[in-house]
Amino acid sequence: SHEGSQNKMGNRLSAHPSARAGGQEEGDRGSGLYLAPELQAKINQDFDSHILQTEWNEYRTLHLQRHEQREASSSLREEELRQKLDTFQKQAKHVHNKLDEAVDAAKSQLVDLEVEVGYNVKQLGKKFEGSLLQSSSGSTEGTCLDVRAELSHCYNTLRDTGECSILAQKLDKCVTGALKSSL
Repeated sequence: SHEGSQNKMGNRLSAHPSARAGGQEEGDRGSGLYLAPELQAKINQDFDSHILQTEWNEYRTLHLQRHEQREASSSLREEELRQKLDTFQKQAKHVHNKLDEAVDAAKSQLVDLEVEVGYNVKQLGKKFEGSLLQSSSGSTEGTCLDVRAELSHCYNTLRDTGECSILAQKLDKCVTGALKSSL
């Protein structure tokens, strides 16, 4: 019997050609295709190779698609960050401009205050006919002139406002003291 040497192809049984030698065609319903074992192995190998190649191509295609998606996503994130940075820079510039305006307004008020204080000191000097300029010893060297000069210098150089405030209080005490002593 040649059942052990038969190879199954499709729905038909194919017998090795040597098993069919001598014209024996038992149970065969017509002519069939008989393959040598080496050819059958080559066909199987080609088939397996084709499957592997197909799977590789599918993997490569999916990998490339994922790579392109990551690149697109990265570009979107980069653009979003660039827009956020631009927005932040515009906001920072706006805030900086407002701060500059506030500083300029404060400087302007300071200059106005200095002019006003200078004017008031001159008016008080005229009103009390120089009594502010006389010290307790009766000399014309002004007791409050030094403090006034320091305060004026402080405002002109825009040093520490706390220091200028102290000098303003010192001038106020000096003027108040001079006024009290002239009564």
